[in-house]
Amino acid sequence: MARSARSWTEADRSNAVPTESQPIPLVVASPGESVRGTVLLVHGRNGAPDQPHIAQIAEAYLARDWRVVAPGLPNSSALPGSGAPEKLTFTGHCKAASAVWGWVRERWPDTPLALAGHSIGAFAVAHLAAETPGPHHVLAVSPAVSGRALLLARVAMGPPAVEAVEREAPLFRAEMEAADAAPALAKTDAPLAVVTGAEDGLVPLKDARAYFAAAANARFFAAVPGQHHCPVGPDVGEALTAALSALEASA
Repeated sequence: MARSARSWTEADRSNAVPTESQPIPLVVASPGESVRGTVLLVHGRNGAPDQPHIAQIAEAYLARDWRVVAPGLPNSSALPGSGAPEKLTFTGHCKAASAVWGWVRERWPDTPLALAGHSIGAFAVAHLAAETPGPHHVLAVSPAVSGRALLLARVAMGPPAVEAVEREAPLFRAEMEAADAAPALAKTDAPLAVVTGAEDGLVPLKDARAYFAAAANARFFAAVPGQHHCPVGPDVGEALTAALSALEASA
């Protein structure tokens, strides 16, 4: 039976990963005495560990006896003190996630380690999986396959959507033309699953499918009807259950 969202929000927050600029705070939750492995759960732009869609992913892992490490990465408007949101970049998000991944690998070197991410968090974990040998699996939720795909999705939404990202995150916008997770996905042997919202406007279904198709060992794809960029709810829970089963992350 899944743990309550309350148990996730009360997880251990005493850890932080030092970096050149500022420490990255972590939420670390363990299922109990029996631990199957540890997953690094990476939020997206303006994300946070406490957001409902991130909490639901964490709960899905905890219910299957996985320890969850969720960082509060820099330059998120949802995380006061994390730095200016307008300074967010793809490069910075990946670099910060990599620092936490290194911390996880050093702390739990003898248990299975997995990667999960939402939106540009999924972009980041694609690169982490390609750069390090032997992750148990990769779970991508509403995954950004490239900056170009994100830009074209905003173009389809209309000029205000493009103007918003140019105003709110100009450095992120500047990297959109070149940022691409597909080459990293092609180099990743880890089993991969995608769960996405069928009505997502920021990561349209074709782009989530492109992320899945780029992976060398794609195992499971689910598009949940009625869900958008931050999917949450019972149907999403069922999709996460099926994804983790396909990834052999369940008991």
